[in-house]
Parts: sequence; C-alpha cells; structure tokens
Amino acid sequence: MAHGWLKKGGSVLVASCVLALAGCGQAKAVKPLSAHSIKPDRPVSILIPSWQNQFSPVNSWQNIGKAIEGALEKDGMPQQSLSVKAVNSQQEEEDLEKAKKGEIFVALPASEPGVVKQEFGNLLSPDSDPALASSLSSTRASFVTTLPGAKVSVPLPTMYEVGQLEASSLLQKIKNYRLTSVTPFPLLILLSYDPSSASSLQDAHELFEGMWSELSGYFEKGLISDPAWNGQNWQDLLIDASSKASVEAAFKKVISEAKTKENEALSPLKEAPSRSLLPNIGAILASNDFVASQVGGVLKDMGYQGTVADADTSLSEESSQESVAKQEPPAPASDMGEKAKEEVAKALLKERKAQSWPILIGFGVLSTSLSSVVNAREWSTGMVDRSDFASAVAASCMKEESGEKPAPKAVAATAVDENNFKRLLVETGMVSPTQAGL
Repeated sequence: MAHGWLKKGGSVLVASCVLALAGCGQAKAVKPLSAHSIKPDRPVSILIPSWQNQFSPVNSWQNIGKAIEGALEKDGMPQQSLSVKAVNSQQEEEDLEKAKKGEIFVALPASEPGVVKQEFGNLLSPDSDPALASSLSSTRASFVTTLPGAKVSVPLPTMYEVGQLEASSLLQKIKNYRLTSVTPFPLLILLSYDPSSASSLQDAHELFEGMWSELSGYFEKGLISDPAWNGQNWQDLLIDASSKASVEAAFKKVISEAKTKENEALSPLKEAPSRSLLPNIGAILASNDFVASQVGGVLKDMGYQGTVADADTSLSEESSQESVAKQEPPAPASDMGEKAKEEVAKALLKERKAQSWPILIGFGVLSTSLSSVVNAREWSTGMVDRSDFASAVAASCMKEESGEKPAPKAVAATAVDENNFKRLLVETGMVSPTQAGL
C-alpha cells in the first residue's frame, strides 16, 4: 500500500497553534503532548480531553493517547506523522473546523461529563455533544471518534453494557451456590446518580436495565431478592453518589431497610434476635469503584468480617447454575407451615450471625480501588482494555488513510477480578505491582 507520507518533496509543516477566542481574538498556543513534526501528507492528530478525571482511573486520557499513538506506529505509521494534543471542547471544535483536506483526526469528545459519570472511568460511550457533532460533519478532514452516531465511530460500552457486565460477574461468582426461593440469595442493587442531573438519571436507568436483563429471571423465580427493595420501582434503588458523605448516608439507609425486612423473616423464632445483629447481605452491585469503596468502608465500620475469598458457597458436587435454572424452585416461604418457617428463620439467623463480607462488585478500575480487588474486599471491577481500544482506532485510521471505508469494531468492557488481575493489569504494564498493592 502506497502511504501518502512516504511521498517525496513535501515541505515540513510546523505544528500549528490553536486559536483561543478570548477578548479581541489574541492567539494562544496549545502545546502538543508529543513534539513530533507534522508532515502535510495525511498527518494524524490525536485530540484527547484536557480535563482530568478526579477519580484517577488507570485509563487516564494521557495513557489512552499514548496507546493510540503506539498502535498507529505498530501499524506502520511514522512517528513524525503523529501528534497528541490535550484540548477543551472549544479548541477541539476549532481544530476540526480549520482542518485541511487530507488530515486525519482522532477526536475523542473533550466535554467534561458530570461527577458521577466520571466515577465509571474514562472509556465509556460519551454523552451526546451537538457542537462536536456539528464540527465533525462539516470538517474537510477525515476523522475517527467515539461519538455515537458519527459516520466513523469506534463504539465504546454503554451504561447498559456495564450493568450487564456487573450482573454477569455476580452470576459467575455464585454459579455453584444452592439458590432456593425458601431462602433467596440477598443482593443489594445500588444505582449511583446525581440528583441534580437529568442525564445522570438516564445513565442510572440504562445501568439498571443492563443488570435486569441478566437478573430478572432469578428475581421472578424468587432465587435472588433485594432485601431493601420491593421489586417494583427501579428508582427506589437510586443512591446519591455525588460525594463520599452522600454515598455513606444512602448506604446506611439501605442497610437499615434490609435489616427491617429481614427481621420480619425472623419473626417465627420464639426469641427475638439481638438488635445488634447485621442483616445478611450476599452481594452488592455498587455501580462503580467509587461507590464500592465507600460501601466497603461502611461495611467494615459496621462489623462485617472477612473477604469475598471466605464466602461459603454451600456446594455439592452436583450443584450448578445450569441445574438450578432447569429445576422448579421450592414453594415460597409464605406457603410453608409454621415449623418450616421456623427452620428457615433459624438458618437465616445462622447466616446473620456470621456477618460475612458480601460479594462487592464495582466498575472503572480506579487507582484507589486496586488494592481492594487484590485483597478480595471488592470481588470485581471492570474496564475497557485501552490496548484493544487503541488497536480499533488505529485500524480505522489506516483505512481512512488508504481511502477505504472504515467498519469500526465495537470495544467491549472486561470484568477484572482476582483470577485475571495480574494478567490484565500487571503483566501488560498498565499498573506496577506496587500500584496494585502486590
């Protein structure tokens, strides 16, 4: 394939400045993150957001930019034809509007999402951006973006897919549990959102729909239940995740509601259980690592003990998720006699006294949560492998350069737990053993 940048006789361009429209129009230079000279024959400009995610995900924007640059070089694009520049929304739109025909832009939406969206990390399907969409549609340059609906977009996971991943991670963990509607598996679902943001509420709804697509059958059969939820309105699962204090307060309320509901199941016992006993929580879908971290702190302060590694799966050799799915569940507790109800209450009380650490599931691979996954306080987190993402972007750029029509491949999110943590994060060099707390 004859690449344009191999042609001779082209003059060297000095990396262009971006004009910041301030006051009387005085120009302000934006320094590229990589100081390569840009040639006029189909150079590639990688525009990454200049805002910094306050939750420090492993996939920082700078690391993402470097990964894309490395993937393009691996595909044969000369280093001197590449530049990486951090821009805000206005600078990004201006760069695209001034672009020349023949240039290629990797335009990652630079608008800063709300605080709760940032808790999920950086590589998620971005919010709609009409201004950027307009700039992309009018630019003379070729481009590759992650903006949904754009003609050359590398799709990133949606909140729906994040919800699916978290629920699937839970089901994989409990596939050998003896699930029965007599004593349903107690699962708390926490949907993080910002009460002041309509888009955050929409994100929470998509997250729930993704979880529910995997869990609805278990709830309908009574094999899994949320002891703090009546199973009717999904909005009752919302928690304010706009700050540490709001998460802690919301979670303490959820625990209180779970305890009240569980006390009803213990009513057949002749002696009332101690009020200091904590409710039995088998697992918590915490939405993201930030919420999981605050939840973990509250659980520890309340007295829950151990780690996920200590969980008792109550296994038999024959027990499996497949057999559970095919069997008719036992009659619900409401149809049992008094003696049977008392036996169920005794079994529940035994679980409650153990005060075992629940299966805690988040998302985002936030740097502050790495040690929690390593020490099994958080069973799993999730992320998009930035190498996979960079490869997909690079492949689209190469097709743009050669004049072919790109057919970008969607990039999926991956669950990260104790089984694949080292392979995905440490052995790939994404984090050092020290950063991981190993």
